[in-house]
Amino acid sequence: MTTNIVWITGATSGIGEALARTCPWPDTEIISVSRREHPDHETVLFDLTDMDSWPAVGEHLTERLAEFRGERAVFIHNALYFWGGRAYMGEGDPANHKDEVIANVMSPLLLGDMFLRAARPAVDAGVDVGLVQISSASARIAYPGLAIYGAAKAAMEQWVRAVRAEREDRGTGPWVSAIRPGFVDTPAARRDAALPEDT
Repeated sequence: MTTNIVWITGATSGIGEALARTCPWPDTEIISVSRREHPDHETVLFDLTDMDSWPAVGEHLTERLAEFRGERAVFIHNALYFWGGRAYMGEGDPANHKDEVIANVMSPLLLGDMFLRAARPAVDAGVDVGLVQISSASARIAYPGLAIYGAAKAAMEQWVRAVRAEREDRGTGPWVSAIRPGFVDTPAARRDAALPEDT
């Protein structure tokens, strides 16, 4: 059994790929949770826009954490949906807006809940168990063209605040955190930069 286990959603590109490549703990098993197979790590296939694919993530977490007795287990939700392009609300493709709400608003909250449920045996066994939600300055700054994304990150951060209070109330882990990494040169940032000015 490895000492540490880390799940990273969206580990095949951008921040997720960098996190998988630079994990600071030796003897760590990295598991990619993504739509594409990771070339170097075990992959749990799931699609942010396909809610039918999400239970497989919960089942995997439950199975792995039921018996894990290493030092730490961390789930990092980093994945982002941005394949249909950005648009102002009331404009653009409504189907894309719907996919973005499902992927970026709903998935962090529901996957987070899956992890919290699955983590109970490991927490009870004394493993350091934590959940990291990757947020953005969009949670507090209104960027035109990023209404859904900003609302998603604000909801994620409020969820983290409430869950931290719940964990404190229960007197047990896992610990939960939201991180705003700041501006990072990622494929998604480059796609944003290439959009027309009126978007």
